[in-house]
Amino acid sequence: MNRASSIGSIAGAMAAALALGACGNRAEVVPSAMANRPQACAALTDISHLGAALPAHTQIRSAVFEAAADALPAHCRIDGDINARTGVDGQPYAIRFRLRLPQDWNRRFYMRGGGGINGTLVDPVDVMKQGYATIGTDSGHDNARNSRADAGATAAFGLDPQARVDFAYGAYDQVTRAGKALAQAYYGQPQRYAYFEGCSEGGREALLMSQRFPQHYDGIVAGAPTLHLPLGPMAGIHTTQLFAGLAARSGQRLPDGQPAIGRSFSDPDLLLVRNAVLKACDALDGLADGIVDNLPACTTPRVRAELRAAQCSGAKTPGCLSGDQIGTLEKAYAGATDSRGHPLYSDWPWDPGLGGQSSATEYNPGWRSWWIGSATAPTNNAIKLNFVAAIAVLYSSAPVQPFTAADALPFSLAYNFDTEVAKIYGTSPTFTQSAASMYFTDSTDLAPFKGRNGKLMVYHGGADSSISLNDTLRWYDGMNARMGGSAQDFARMYVVPGMNHCRGGPATDSFDMLAPLVQWVEEGKAPDSVTAKASTPSYFNVAARSRPLCPHPKQARYRGTGDINDAASFRCE
Repeated sequence: MNRASSIGSIAGAMAAALALGACGNRAEVVPSAMANRPQACAALTDISHLGAALPAHTQIRSAVFEAAADALPAHCRIDGDINARTGVDGQPYAIRFRLRLPQDWNRRFYMRGGGGINGTLVDPVDVMKQGYATIGTDSGHDNARNSRADAGATAAFGLDPQARVDFAYGAYDQVTRAGKALAQAYYGQPQRYAYFEGCSEGGREALLMSQRFPQHYDGIVAGAPTLHLPLGPMAGIHTTQLFAGLAARSGQRLPDGQPAIGRSFSDPDLLLVRNAVLKACDALDGLADGIVDNLPACTTPRVRAELRAAQCSGAKTPGCLSGDQIGTLEKAYAGATDSRGHPLYSDWPWDPGLGGQSSATEYNPGWRSWWIGSATAPTNNAIKLNFVAAIAVLYSSAPVQPFTAADALPFSLAYNFDTEVAKIYGTSPTFTQSAASMYFTDSTDLAPFKGRNGKLMVYHGGADSSISLNDTLRWYDGMNARMGGSAQDFARMYVVPGMNHCRGGPATDSFDMLAPLVQWVEEGKAPDSVTAKASTPSYFNVAARSRPLCPHPKQARYRGTGDINDAASFRCE
């Protein structure tokens, strides 16, 4: 097909789309007769006619039409990259992406965010099955190719300034533009609606799109957003110091002499803490049901009284908590500070989801996995400890070299909160943008996003030990104030009591935010609640449990009658 005939067919398809659009606001399915043939897919290896519609230095590595198989619908799969280059560290870099264009398209474009420090190609095939054109990226570095054991392992890309920028914000803008241009070229018409969804690092990317690139997406779901990256990982060094000290004072050591951080609290110990929090706060929402909906009222003084009631009167035994454990936990929940007591990151809510028991031998691993790690592992394996390499190499204006896995704990224990944190906010001749300026996504001015009628749904678990719910709530409340109290019109925040990081824990942690977001964007029906189910109801000794997730500041309240395990028995107020 020559360029003239290609443009003609695109124009004809657009005219047909406009006629369909006059019939209503719902996204229509574009039948395969409009495009989606193997030849049309293969033709996308030649993108010369797209010109400025694509980011500079975009390359299509393959464009293959895949017949329906293995539970996937027929679709065109495109693998490409942007700005392939050699970094200042001598490593090869490129912003890779994978775009899937289903044969029966619903005229929706969808991008999913990443996780951790990325480096793995995101490929949301589950959403493609629903008829969406889907795309994902590795954000400009490849864990398999760019990892270096002597430079922070997968954080080694932090030695290249451009790779930092791509991970911070550059990749998501360019991949979005490339994906939309290729989809339009293939289908002969643009998407009707575009959506972005992610949790954790992907949640940060989601907020990023609403703040830095508000023109790209009509609807955004941001789960547990790391909106003050890298302060969350930095706060992990604070908890590592605290719990390592507790382990050492308790005589808990690994064979190599390191403090056994995971043994600072056993699973039964955390269950004692959970029960103390429940005793202090469970009934504050009007129903003692193993879930604390009224987290703002669950204050440290309330919890402290019950923790002290569970304190050992003598030596530590499995049935009580030591005074040192209680004191350490209180310091951890108060948040990281410098020596003058100035807060460096948020405090943490007292949510009982830090513990939980789902069977006689199974305990909730979610909370402890981040702060202290396993009690039975032969090495210290807390996830926060694993992220220390990123603090040392990626998020610093003065990267530490060399830095190996063995350096993580010594670096953490020696970290000076009066001096080292400045490197997050600092610059250097090589790294002219600070980590804070690149990675923070805490702007409260969402006027451009609101002005283009964008819709945002944010969710966060109360027992998230990776990113503090309190930090996200402060941002949301600040944004609401900046927007004149109008946040509910376009952006809603949903607290998930008991949920750990993105999922898990004694909570109703299984829910779909995308479907109500689509309804809000396309039909104007705002989500006054989202029904959530417990993926592990045995935490509550029941066969099933559901609850409404309510838009902040509303909370779920029992109606006074009906099954307490049924969402229909609750309302948001």
